[in-house]
Amino acid sequence: MPNCLAVSLQDRRWFVVRVKGGMADSIFSELREAGYDVYLPRHRYDKQNRRLRVLTERSAPLMPNYIFLVHPRPGEPMDNWSEVRGIDGVVGPLSGAVGPLLIPAPVIEVMMTAEFEGLYDDTKTAKQVRGETERSKLERRFETGSQFRVTEGPFASFLAEVDKLTHDDRVRALVSIFGRMVPVEFEPDQLVPEPKKPKSKVA
Repeated sequence: MPNCLAVSLQDRRWFVVRVKGGMADSIFSELREAGYDVYLPRHRYDKQNRRLRVLTERSAPLMPNYIFLVHPRPGEPMDNWSEVRGIDGVVGPLSGAVGPLLIPAPVIEVMMTAEFEGLYDDTKTAKQVRGETERSKLERRFETGSQFRVTEGPFASFLAEVDKLTHDDRVRALVSIFGRMVPVEFEPDQLVPEPKKPKSKVA
């Protein structure tokens, strides 16, 4: 699993450590070097280089002020948080009325799996894998045979039945003109869904 030393999640007691903004990466590294089992969820995103006109993939902590860690280390007392608190930038463990809050291991496992599967990623590649590109959104919205009402242009108020999406993401739809169904191309924002007519009740 990413950013974690754990072999078996279920055998460890997980807690959350609050850290100061902008210091999560350095504190994560320091805790790991000190022998702690830690997990810092990350999300990835694309950064546009305007000069070169290319996208560069970057990553950052998903929750910049929190790090998950296993406490204690083997052989250490459960209530000794002094070493963790002594790291510059650490505010302390997230606590409740009875002390530091224990995080169920399955919660950590779910987060790690989600990160591994790219569910936290906003990169173009990840969106394509999840089917979240603009093209895929249009395909789901404008299914062949679905009906829309034209909102503007020379065919405003006409009923249009979707035929297909063009290569440049326009909507080709059939419009009844003088009794004939004629294919016309529209911009997606020219069409609004036509409400489905309720089925008539049989007396």
